[in-house]
Amino acid sequence: MRLFGDVRPSFLAWALAAGLSSLAAAAVADPPPPSASPTPVDGVIQALGVSPSRLGANADQLTVLPTGAPGPVTLTVDRPADKQALDLGARPGDRVWLTVDDPLSPQHVVQITRLARPVPVLQRTIALVAAFAVIAAFASLATAGRPWRFLVGNDNRMSNSQTQMALWFGVVAMVYGATLILRAWFLGWEFMGGIAMTTNVLAMTGLSGLSFGAAKVVAVQKDANAAAAPAVDGAPAPPGVAPRPRIADLVLNDYGAADLGDFQMILISSVATLIFAAASWEFLTMIDIVRATTLPDVDTALLGSFGVGQGAYLIKKAALPNGVG
Repeated sequence: MRLFGDVRPSFLAWALAAGLSSLAAAAVADPPPPSASPTPVDGVIQALGVSPSRLGANADQLTVLPTGAPGPVTLTVDRPADKQALDLGARPGDRVWLTVDDPLSPQHVVQITRLARPVPVLQRTIALVAAFAVIAAFASLATAGRPWRFLVGNDNRMSNSQTQMALWFGVVAMVYGATLILRAWFLGWEFMGGIAMTTNVLAMTGLSGLSFGAAKVVAVQKDANAAAAPAVDGAPAPPGVAPRPRIADLVLNDYGAADLGDFQMILISSVATLIFAAASWEFLTMIDIVRATTLPDVDTALLGSFGVGQGAYLIKKAALPNGVG
């Protein structure tokens, strides 16, 4: 009994150690396969439905050529929301952004995040030119054939407040019109509406209009005060009406001196307009196949700079004498 009592614990310890060693070796030699996880993919639609001869008749399958992949893959579409998105009018050649079930051997669409139709450069240019032509035609009708008068104040000088508003509003209206045209052109007339603007773009449009209105109130008040004030010996003569408007009026006061407030306001307004125009050109490269879309946004830094520029201009205009600010 003493012999077996001494041997049994040693034997059990050895067996336990050997078993653990075998399990560790097996885990190192043959690791378990990684579990599949949803993976984002983008590509070009090759076919819709089971039969390529009846494209769009059955949206339960979607054949996509992923970006960078050697060949297309056919995926099963299960979610009702994804089927509805395809039923809006997706067709071969459209771009699609989706999530698949397995990055190595995808079989199912987990979710379609975006569907868009590419727009060539020529069609983008035509839409923008057409939108500009419509805006210019209405401006000409409103000014008896002289639309540049929207940029000129009562003193026949280029007005900063009117110019910045015309720049910003003109570009936003042109992008809106071009989006309207392209949605009807590429998606159909039922997609013409449903175009929204972001909060930042609406805020910048409101600031532009507020600056225009406040500047006019200040200018009218200054003119009234100047007319009611008695003449003072040695004081400079009022600037009067300019013989013709000039671009230089945007950075000079009424006496021809450089004005830092005018310069910074028109500079910030021009930069903001150019940035939004560039973002809109990129935005129009794809028309989203959705009932409602949103125009490109501007970042909060640009919105803040725009607001600071407009505010500084108004404070300067209200504080300085007539003709100087």
